[in-house]
Amino acid sequence: MEPLYADTAAVPTEGHQGGVRVHRLRGSAEIRDHIENVAFVTHYEVLGALRLDRLTPTGWELYEYLTFRWLRRGVRIRYLLDPSVLKDASALAYARQISAAGAGVRIAAELKSNLLICDNRSAVFCTNSEDPEDGAVVTREPDLVTVVRDLFSQAWEQAGGLGQVAEESCCLTPADQELLALILKPGKDLARARELGVSLRTFHRRVADLYERLGVSSRTEAALVAREYISA
Repeated sequence: MEPLYADTAAVPTEGHQGGVRVHRLRGSAEIRDHIENVAFVTHYEVLGALRLDRLTPTGWELYEYLTFRWLRRGVRIRYLLDPSVLKDASALAYARQISAAGAGVRIAAELKSNLLICDNRSAVFCTNSEDPEDGAVVTREPDLVTVVRDLFSQAWEQAGGLGQVAEESCCLTPADQELLALILKPGKDLARARELGVSLRTFHRRVADLYERLGVSSRTEAALVAREYISA
């Protein structure tokens, strides 16, 4: 998707030659207002390429709110995320939460900036790769939206599934998988430690290490990701 982002500076603004329906948004407030307005009239599909590590807390909160709102309304979602999400526990937990809620999530080889396509009618792509909330280009031009969607589809086909990529990144050993399965069984930690033949303190240390590598912070979150690592 990088060629598209590289060319955004050359996209004509609304009212220029050819009457291309494209305009620019400047600053985080304009971008957030536009996304919220578009989200309100989006009914069936959202495609997004997101660099979560380059969003401000406010920007991330907006995407989190809208994502779950879309899912509750039955909107189909496909998100491409940057590999940086695998190195951030909060981002990885968020990716797993929305995946468990029904969103399609894949990890791209690399994303330069953020993109959002709603109902195949509107595309918003950020123009500053380092700060996606600094400025954006918006188009409702059918041909241009189709081009952007085709680029997204190509990147989607080449991307890896969240579970597959996360597992390759985490590299759980058979002992790790055994521990994860044990954590999810009913019972108390003391009984689990005895089953493994270790002290309760050692058991807690191993669990804390596993949680850190999985990017989770609780047994509930571990349950959400268990199917990615434990064979049925």
